[in-house]
Amino acid sequence: MFRKMLNRLFKPPLRVLFAVDIVAFPLVIYSLKSLSSEHPVALTAYLISAYALVITVVNFKKAYRRLKELLTGDELAPVRGVKRFLRRYSLTRRYLESKDFRAEAGLYMGLVINLFYAAFKVITGVIYSSAWLWSMGIYYLFLGGIRFFLMRGERTKSSLKSSNDIKLHEFRTYRLCGCLMMILDIAAGGMAVQMIWQNKANEFSRAAVIISAAYTFYMFVLAIYNVVSFRRRSNAILSAAKDLALTGAVMSMFSLQTSMLHVFGTDNERHFRRVMNTVTGSIVMAIVLAIATYMIINGTRKTDLYKKQTGGLDNE
Repeated sequence: MFRKMLNRLFKPPLRVLFAVDIVAFPLVIYSLKSLSSEHPVALTAYLISAYALVITVVNFKKAYRRLKELLTGDELAPVRGVKRFLRRYSLTRRYLESKDFRAEAGLYMGLVINLFYAAFKVITGVIYSSAWLWSMGIYYLFLGGIRFFLMRGERTKSSLKSSNDIKLHEFRTYRLCGCLMMILDIAAGGMAVQMIWQNKANEFSRAAVIISAAYTFYMFVLAIYNVVSFRRRSNAILSAAKDLALTGAVMSMFSLQTSMLHVFGTDNERHFRRVMNTVTGSIVMAIVLAIATYMIINGTRKTDLYKKQTGGLDNE
């Protein structure tokens, strides 16, 4: 009986799950922006958002499949209308029909959003005189530079003639991306240590925190989408894009935590803020360093192995 109740509570019908998610997101944003943390509506919003997060994680696989069916199938009339409109033009028709083209378009979209967010961090760093926000803006700017490097690498493939050259180019791009990520992680680690050591609580606005939360949500959705989409693909450059999105997501989570502790914390919580930032920062830096190290080692191994299998061909 108790088990059945838990299943009903944490595995509701998908229509209930989607409804809770739709209600929770705007409600918690309104509470963060306009209400105090002790307000009854804010407390209710936090409870609903926590429940929405739990049931979304528990039912993610089923929800993802159903959402994909609705958005890519012909079940919904609005979706059918949008697909008919998109098929009128060669570029949008290619986007619908080619997974590789969608992946490449995703790199461009990610770059644009990345650059806008970097500019946002730099601007808020100037407004609030925060060296940490300045540093994060520079971090996201370099992250955008790595995205551009991957985009360029993907486009360079079209000029290569043989499949051997294409594969070697992919593996080398993958390995170099790992090297760039490691350098960026070391620099970010230095910034994080300085921020934790100073332990300053800058006066960020709630609107800035909400924008950071929205970007963090976007990064995690992008990371999950890339993991699902590219798990069976043999394109090493798209695999690098997947790993890059994952590192951006965990770094965004750390940045969001520091902002939220600054906004919702007090001077009496300086020790708690330092401990939380130290723990989360250490975990994030370790994750990014592990991913970058794996990319370098795996990229080098695959490059050497492929060159041996093809008789040492290297025409790039």
